Formats: sequence, C-alpha cells, structure tokens
Amino acid sequence: MRTPPPSDLQYLPVHRYARDPYQQTAWERREAARRKAEQRERQRARGMPDAATVERALVDALRIYLTRDNTTLQRILDPAAVLLYARDLVLSRSYVAHEQDPEKPRYEPAAVVEAIRRRVMVPPRTSF
Repeated sequence: MRTPPPSDLQYLPVHRYARDPYQQTAWERREAARRKAEQRERQRARGMPDAATVERALVDALRIYLTRDNTTLQRILDPAAVLLYARDLVLSRSYVAHEQDPEKPRYEPAAVVEAIRRRVMVPPRTSF
C-alpha cells in the first residue's frame, strides 16, 4: 500500500516562507543580535573584555604613550609598551567599574591578554 503524498502544508517549512523578504531579513538580524549578545555574555562571565573595550584601551594607550613628553615623536614607538599600557587600562577600568557596581565584570588578566592578542595579532581576513 502506498501512502498518499503529503499536502503542501505538511512538508513546506511554513514558518520560513510565511514571511516576506523584509520580515525575514529583520528576523535574521534580530537572531544574529541575540546570538552576539549571548556570546558577549559568555565572554563577560569568563572575565574577557569585548573587542570595543580592547580597541578603546589601545587608542588610549597609544595616546598616553605619545603625549607623555615632548620627545615622543622623535623616538621609535615601542609596541610592547603600548600593549602593556592597554592591558593595564582595561584591568584598572574593570576594577574601578566593579567597585562602583558589583554587577559589572571584573576582567581576568590572562583573559585580557588573550583578548588583546586576538584583536591585534590575528591577521585580518582577506577580501579574495
């Protein structure tokens, strides 16, 4: 005995095709934002700063390094010193924020170093 073929409503993924393209795009963006928020929350729970925090610290560290005296622009830039400044800035800011509001994360030193390494040392993706 053969079973009758399923009707269209039984095998089509109605939940996906019931939306028009604009609704589908909005749904995909919401889902991507939700996944990214969950990822950031997991990183925060592990004591790792997000990329924006690392970037702000790197820019501030470079600014501190360049403006500490008048001869800064005449000597060679020391990247290790800038990275150490950035690490110290991220850690000190997280400690101050945690003291003011205990719900804010207190970053772990090893996690901060790993986040800076990921942000600075990983080569960018190519456009090929």
